[in-house]
Amino acid sequence: MARTKTISDEAVLAAAATVMFAKGPSDFTLADVAKAAGIAPATLVQRFGDKHGLVVAAIAQDNRAFEGFLAELPRDVGAEAVIGVFGRMFAGVEEDADQFADQLLWLRQDMRDPDLNRLARERFEKLRAAIAARMPPLSIPADDAAVLVEAQWQGALNQWGIFRQGRLADFVTDRLRAWFDLVTRV
Repeated sequence: MARTKTISDEAVLAAAATVMFAKGPSDFTLADVAKAAGIAPATLVQRFGDKHGLVVAAIAQDNRAFEGFLAELPRDVGAEAVIGVFGRMFAGVEEDADQFADQLLWLRQDMRDPDLNRLARERFEKLRAAIAARMPPLSIPADDAAVLVEAQWQGALNQWGIFRQGRLADFVTDRLRAWFDLVTRV
């Protein structure tokens, strides 16, 4: 007879995401995740197969949570509404440069691993749709503008990571406002 799960997969994957994103893609072990989740490493293998399967499942769950986050955002339209999407994404984010650099290591994984690349594309498509739905009228289609705003956001993140001028959220917000100021000039 199968044993009853005392800790749900969702709880295990939440613990996995916390460990994974704190340590980076190469520096966490199944033992780290098992300890954080309060289960045996063998249980992780039984549920998710291997480290890669755990990572994919944890990021897929994180994507579902992100989709829920986007669905709950205000439906306002305009530059400030778009900037607000990113502002809410930064709520509670610590400005630890090492942790920020680890996120870039995850980006590397997203680019190299087909499963993670698929999940990253899904996440960014959802983000772009949320941005496009809030985009003010511009001279280009909202979907195209959303791609450009996303690029501006990514660039601002990288600039902050190098120059570390002020708070991350403020830096990104200022860069996004500057972009909207530029594209809405007549």
